Amino acid sequence: MRGFLRSGAAWLRAYFSGCSPLPPLPPLVPTGTAFQKAVWQQIAAISPRTTTTYGQIARVLGMPGASRAVGQAVGANPFPILIPCHRVLAAGGKLGGYSSGLRRKRWLLAHEGLARIG
Repeated sequence: MRGFLRSGAAWLRAYFSGCSPLPPLPPLVPTGTAFQKAVWQQIAAISPRTTTTYGQIARVLGMPGASRAVGQAVGANPFPILIPCHRVLAAGGKLGGYSSGLRRKRWLLAHEGLARIG
């Protein structure tokens, strides 16, 4: 457990100080439904300075009408920075929601160089 916490803390320090490339993340094994885990896996693959939408994730999962369900899974993400749900936007590039508040979502996107979003 200490190794996980050290690795996670090192990653967070690197992320917030703007280091690139980021060190590898410790293995994350969040508890959730199969659908939530599939959504979180898609979110984890979003590169820094890149965004996607709830609808795009739903389409990748083969469920094009499930953007609201994707949004609920995004909101249930237990590791909101490590599994970067701030990079998921609503249709048309709107911010959508964020479990830690839209002010933090805007800040995280700006930190990654995406200040014009939202």
